[in-house]
Amino acid sequence: MKFVLAAILTLFILIARGQGRYLTYRNDQNAYYNESNLNVNAFFEPKINEITLNNDSTFEFWSRPNSSCFTWQRYKGTWKKEKDTILFYDNYEVVENDMSVTYKKGNKQKYSINFFTDKNSEFKNKEIKVQYIYDYNTHLEDTGKTFYTNTNSVIEIPFQNIPNRNKLAAIRIEYLLNYKDRRFGYLTENKVINVGKGDLPNIIRVELIENPKKEIVYRKIKAVVKNNTIAIVSTRKSKTTLPDYHEEIMFESSYALDK
Repeated sequence: MKFVLAAILTLFILIARGQGRYLTYRNDQNAYYNESNLNVNAFFEPKINEITLNNDSTFEFWSRPNSSCFTWQRYKGTWKKEKDTILFYDNYEVVENDMSVTYKKGNKQKYSINFFTDKNSEFKNKEIKVQYIYDYNTHLEDTGKTFYTNTNSVIEIPFQNIPNRNKLAAIRIEYLLNYKDRRFGYLTENKVINVGKGDLPNIIRVELIENPKKEIVYRKIKAVVKNNTIAIVSTRKSKTTLPDYHEEIMFESSYALDK
């Protein structure tokens, strides 16, 4: 109990003295990746390595994998303290997929791609940008072309017009809906867009969602302060009707106060 009280007292004293207007707790154990230790989890599932408590009741979580600054992530929200417990609150938005694709195999030697919207609106823009995505292991450069839909909002691409079609992994499409909302996606049944696994079915229906639904996810993270360390003990999120594809925040077992 004394250790808990000491940690709480330290937290209040440092904030009261205004030392930098924030407290930072750090653990860089899995922030770095190198081929010598093959720390695969740190590379593909980067954990939070820095927790900052600002004295205006806001916080920042930072994940800074050494693999690339492009993989760095920051989470922001508010925090409050209850005895030896700190509660972190943040939220984010989940959005309905703005494109739905169905596939069917046909006998004709061409791709027939039919575009329509969920409200059956007229396609005023006829231009569709198409890019051919090749299997990564072929080392082929992706190529692209612009097509125009016919009166039935269909584009047709003969197989012989696609360079190296036998090495095709996916087809990327891009469309400007009603001259304001851009839609793009990948036509493929593979889990990885640049890994080819069999032929892409050639009869394709692309439904564009005009006004995708949106929902807010509210997150609450509970931590315990002890001996100048913070340990995350639980994470809870509100439920949504839409799929939530956001990655979970990964934490180390504990974080030490920077002095």
